[in-house]
Amino acid sequence: MKKRFLSFVAVAMVMMFLSVGSVFAADDAAKNFISNKVGVGYQGMVVGSFLNGISVRGWIGDRIGLEGSGFYGKADVKVDDFKLLEADLWTIEAKAMYAIIVRSYSKFYAGAKIGYGQIDATAYGNEMIDNKGFWTPGVFIGAEWSFPQLPEVGFNFDVGYSGIIYDNDNVDIKLHGINATFGVHYYF
Repeated sequence: MKKRFLSFVAVAMVMMFLSVGSVFAADDAAKNFISNKVGVGYQGMVVGSFLNGISVRGWIGDRIGLEGSGFYGKADVKVDDFKLLEADLWTIEAKAMYAIIVRSYSKFYAGAKIGYGQIDATAYGNEMIDNKGFWTPGVFIGAEWSFPQLPEVGFNFDVGYSGIIYDNDNVDIKLHGINATFGVHYYF
């Protein structure tokens, strides 16, 4: 657990240092179209397994963003001495974002997230995991952009590191490590 935490802190610091230089870049955005708007759309997550989700994302001014997502899918799980199993899981996630660079049709941002989910796994007719809860804190960097011909549709891509907080040492839920999310949102 301590090793995972130290890895999490190291990745967070590296992403922060890589982002600092761009703060001093010129800001030539006259007006970013998705500022002060809320969007609804699809969000996919790749964390070893692929999870589909729905998302609500909004920007307060040009710089501060918030997102709430819900995901459902199958994930790889290793329980005791069994082979790798596929388990059903759902998770909800909240993200806070700060746009470091803002242009007319794009934003580059860094942020933090926290997620909560439950997992259920059955092997050979036996209930191995019965709706056990877990937490997934993380940090990420990403970009969101739109096109001048279709400015109300935003496309986003994030990459970062997620840890996992789970109280069963006999179960390894493969949701920690480097992950990526991508999505498409329609802004109102």
